[in-house]
Amino acid sequence: MRKVVCFVTAAAVLIAAGLTGSAVARDRSDRVELTANQIVAELDARVARIKADLRLTPEQEKKWPGFESAVHDISRTRADRQVAVRAERPEQKGPVDFIEQMRQAAASMSERSVAEKQLADAAQPLYASLDDQQKRRFADEVIQLSRTLDLAQ
Repeated sequence: MRKVVCFVTAAAVLIAAGLTGSAVARDRSDRVELTANQIVAELDARVARIKADLRLTPEQEKKWPGFESAVHDISRTRADRQVAVRAERPEQKGPVDFIEQMRQAAASMSERSVAEKQLADAAQPLYASLDDQQKRRFADEVIQLSRTLDLAQ
């Protein structure tokens, strides 16, 4: 019983956070919304800055493309989803379906989990080749990048 109460409470908090975020986004109607390509381009530029900041050795450079490709693929998927959700928003009419929102939240968590694992798998060879200072920088940057990609909550 305790687990059920915890789960329902957690789901309610997640859904409430999503509803609050939607209300805030609607209040920003004057804000220009980026296309999926623009979102991906911004993240690609950020990844390029991370690479430059790390000052990789030639041996480390060889391990960079796997990480860069994974970030690009994940950002493309997330950007496409973000644009699709934005397009669906005006079509939503009537009361909010709480159960459907729970299902959507669960699906989103599953997608984020898969993407986080892909990112970790792609980053591992590069991370293993970094020195301690580079590892700290890389970890800080990847944490921020995960938040931007909406992987870490």
